[in-house]
Amino acid sequence: MMTFPLEDGQAWGRRLIRAWTVLALLTVVSVAAAVAGGLHGRSSLLAVLVALAASFIKARQVLDHFLDLRRAGSGWRTVFTALLLVILVGCLALYAVAEWRV
Repeated sequence: MMTFPLEDGQAWGRRLIRAWTVLALLTVVSVAAAVAGGLHGRSSLLAVLVALAASFIKARQVLDHFLDLRRAGSGWRTVFTALLLVILVGCLALYAVAEWRV
């Protein structure tokens, strides 16, 4: 099991600010992809894939930095990553079914 040294307040604050900045930038990327991909009334597959990829990275940031999962064992990280992937693949499948039915 990996052990991490305790962070002082400044290092902890800088890490969370960096994580928040990544989250904000990924939100901008997701919105831009949705707007660009949905110019004709429906989101394109590329826009959906970009949004889902950004969602995956954002969820990992929240899990690792705000819930401190980065300090947990690899088993916990694997479980949460697998659950996250199941949810995102499910979202992609729902999008594909909706596109197929139209």
